[in-house]
Amino acid sequence: MATLSFPTLSEAECGTQALFRTLLDCMSRPGKIASIAASDVVVETELDPCVMSVALTLLDQEVTFHIVRDAGGSSSMLQVYTMARVAPLDQCDFVFMRGTDDLDVGSLKRGVLAYPDESATVVCLVNQMSGAALYPSGTIKFTLSGPGIKDQTQLYLGGIDEQLVSLWQGANREYPLGIDWILVDRMGHVCCVPRSTAFTWEVM
Repeated sequence: MATLSFPTLSEAECGTQALFRTLLDCMSRPGKIASIAASDVVVETELDPCVMSVALTLLDQEVTFHIVRDAGGSSSMLQVYTMARVAPLDQCDFVFMRGTDDLDVGSLKRGVLAYPDESATVVCLVNQMSGAALYPSGTIKFTLSGPGIKDQTQLYLGGIDEQLVSLWQGANREYPLGIDWILVDRMGHVCCVPRSTAFTWEVM
């Protein structure tokens, strides 16, 4: 039996509005790391609580989503809470995944020249993120540049697959087409890398 805890409407609204402002700020300042709170909705789900907060903030009846490797009914739960619709990967507006999932990034919506904003946004859970070096084996160092960044900035991610990063970079080579990424770690940090951001990467 799932355990549900319903916050009051005012509490929920305040939380989602604050998180939405945080996400907008991070999108406008790629590589900036902010802290977010776990969702007040207590429910048995495979989604990380902070990813759940992002989902409840971004999803509504106007958009579609897809959860990669959803084996626990999280999609059905999100439909109930947000009224958003589930769609195939190549048609959805938001993708929720782990950094270690096998995902064909090239199949996601990248927009068209007339409407580049009709592209997918990936919400990706990683183990850890930092603006300074992380030393666990397999950590990937990103060097970001582009709008909202003065010169360059570094971002270190632990728990994201090299092949996924390579496909991500390839899908965003033809700006303004591309995919926006929202990265969330298990300690409640969030960082955004929009499709306007160019990057190089290396495994540490």
